[in-house]
Amino acid sequence: MRLVPCDDTLYDAIRMGNNTLARVMGVNVPKKWTEFRDTFTPSYHRWKAHPPLRDWWVYLVIYLPDNQLIGSCGYKGEPDANGMVEIGYEIMPTHRTIGLGTEAAKGLLDHAFTHNIVRKVSAHTLAEENASARILEKIGFAQIEDVNDPEEGLLWRWEIVKK
Repeated sequence: MRLVPCDDTLYDAIRMGNNTLARVMGVNVPKKWTEFRDTFTPSYHRWKAHPPLRDWWVYLVIYLPDNQLIGSCGYKGEPDANGMVEIGYEIMPTHRTIGLGTEAAKGLLDHAFTHNIVRKVSAHTLAEENASARILEKIGFAQIEDVNDPEEGLLWRWEIVKK
């Protein structure tokens, strides 16, 4: 697997459609590679307006054996004043259950902890035993608290502290 950071060229290609994205990246791009297509344009505008986000934003997930785009992952902004950053990830249903979500989450975690400013990484999952919860447990996160999100409902908050 390879995580490719989004830049101006990739954001533009995403907005132009899967055929353009496939040509620009040189990978296979399936029709439903993301469940969050509508978030890329607002993300791009925020990223352009705030250059410190460049290292703390969206990455595209390439599955190397198929040379295929299979999802996205990244951070929900730069580290806050307490040195905390939040991660999120998605893998296409066809490529789940083979460890790629774990690999993406671990890649984000490792990248975050290479920065001295980062002391803690957080994530949120639905408040139920599920694949995302198992991924976070597997890479060392602890479930910290329940959070009532106005859009998502009840969530579990997960954290891991830099050693």
